[in-house]
Amino acid sequence: MTASVIAWLAVAPALEAQAFNYPSMQTPRASERDYTAAAVGGGGTSLLFQWREGVGNGAMHWQLDAGFADPKGRVDPLLFVGGGLGKEMVRASGDQPLDVLLTAGVGAAFGNGTYFRIPVGASIGHTFPLDDGMSITPFAHPRVSIDYCSTCRSSLIAGPRRSKSSASINFDVGADWRVNPQFSLRLAASFGGSDIVGSDESVGVGLNWTPAALSRR
Repeated sequence: MTASVIAWLAVAPALEAQAFNYPSMQTPRASERDYTAAAVGGGGTSLLFQWREGVGNGAMHWQLDAGFADPKGRVDPLLFVGGGLGKEMVRASGDQPLDVLLTAGVGAAFGNGTYFRIPVGASIGHTFPLDDGMSITPFAHPRVSIDYCSTCRSSLIAGPRRSKSSASINFDVGADWRVNPQFSLRLAASFGGSDIVGSDESVGVGLNWTPAALSRR
């Protein structure tokens, strides 16, 4: 997410958070209310929790990310948290087959230094109905990010602590398998990464839950 987008975030009510280097697990539709718990491998191990909550007319949601990362190498474990928004720009119709969700947010990770990310992107995909009320939604989620470290080392092993900033490009591909109205399995892989928060490819597997008693529908 970019400098001009930061000002836009003050008035737009819904996009995507991402605090560290892990797949966003973001499908191309806004959520009314759901929770995702995921395990992520690649460049270390992360445990991720996401909460999405719809706002307005159902075409937007806000999002909270929180979790724990244990990067590979001689790097301290990290706690991360992020907040953001997601707004539907296009829905699939008879004229075109794609759903498009604009995403943006801000996140921070705390451990061997303090890290900040401001990513902006778009989740693009299509939902294919299956038998017995199931469906599968393949999606891609490209995004650009401004990354900053306030007190990171110049290398993972030794060196003076210093501040550093850079831009990065990340690209997710994944799929959501909706088993029933309450549960789906979500798989996503992330490519690209950052010189600051890690450039290793990662794969996340998560369980998405929409509680029937809490659903707005």
